[in-house]
Amino acid sequence: MKIAVDARTLGSRPSGVGMYLNDFLKVLMTYEDLEFVLISDVAVSEYIKYFESCGIKVMSLGKSIYRSAGVIEYFKFVKKCLKVIDPDIFWEVNTCIPVRLTGRYKIMITIHDMFPIEYPEYFGKVYSLYFNHCLKLTLKHSDMILYNSNQTKITTEKYYPQAAKIANCNAYIIANPLKDKWETCDKGYLLYVGNMEKRKGVDLLLKGYRRYKEMGGEKELLLAGKMQEEDIQNLLNETQAAVDGITYYGYVKHDEKHKLFSECSCFVFPSKAEGFGMPIIEVMKFAKPILVGKLDIYTEITGDVLNTFDMNVSEEGQIQNLADAMLGFNSDVDVEAYEKVIARYAPDRLGKLVHDFVLSNMEGS
Repeated sequence: MKIAVDARTLGSRPSGVGMYLNDFLKVLMTYEDLEFVLISDVAVSEYIKYFESCGIKVMSLGKSIYRSAGVIEYFKFVKKCLKVIDPDIFWEVNTCIPVRLTGRYKIMITIHDMFPIEYPEYFGKVYSLYFNHCLKLTLKHSDMILYNSNQTKITTEKYYPQAAKIANCNAYIIANPLKDKWETCDKGYLLYVGNMEKRKGVDLLLKGYRRYKEMGGEKELLLAGKMQEEDIQNLLNETQAAVDGITYYGYVKHDEKHKLFSECSCFVFPSKAEGFGMPIIEVMKFAKPILVGKLDIYTEITGDVLNTFDMNVSEEGQIQNLADAMLGFNSDVDVEAYEKVIARYAPDRLGKLVHDFVLSNMEGS
């Protein structure tokens, strides 16, 4: 069975969606009855080059495409590729397909969240309208849906009841075992790794850290991830000028990220909305304390093993709650509980789940 995959999120500097695809591809490619062809705008990341080195064909446009009119140009390229590939399935990992695809193949999509609908203030009115329009079109022609959590499935079907009629599978994000053994230590810093944007709570983190320092907190704050918003860059500059102890690394590669995880005192992830929260599971492999906002998704994926702070208050209250939590987080980690959580997202288990789901929905087609 031949599966063509839109791998644009894997092409250059992958973050959440790109790494979701990376991890599923690594396990799904081991099934002899599945053949993959990747389609991307560019093919420059270490991750997509790995798949090329494994013999998986990559068809790339040759220039980077961002969220703009360029996406339509990119999908015209995708349509041409699909005619050449003639797959059994086209897998759109990034949820929306903004054009009408025609072909004998079935369409499978992954839905990660409904944030442009739930939180339009973080995306802008234009993009939220675009997302709504494209998702309606996409669902109309989709044959299969992969969800990254039950929370995402519930929210999707709330806004788009038609999604409930499409064959679906709850395929949580994979947590791969660490390749290398990392010696962990505590170098006395709080750590955030993720996109630098308001939806991820980076504004709360910077304001909370300033309050933390005013209250006598002594640990440094290290941040890493792609800068996504000018407002966050300005707030970072302002906060660095006001208090000592903040270091921003920008986007970091795999090993650099793991080194940061292995040496932190606590991983702070104050996201205001999450479809899953992959960094939480990653950090658990290093047996580090984790501090998050109190969101339902974390109860679903981890139970009650995390440090949390209340976000169901005003912004001023959130800032204070976060500062208090950074000062008084529980540094004791229940390693056994962490290991049980990680085991739920093992590659073999989730890979087989998706493999069997795909095959069961292709029988007789």
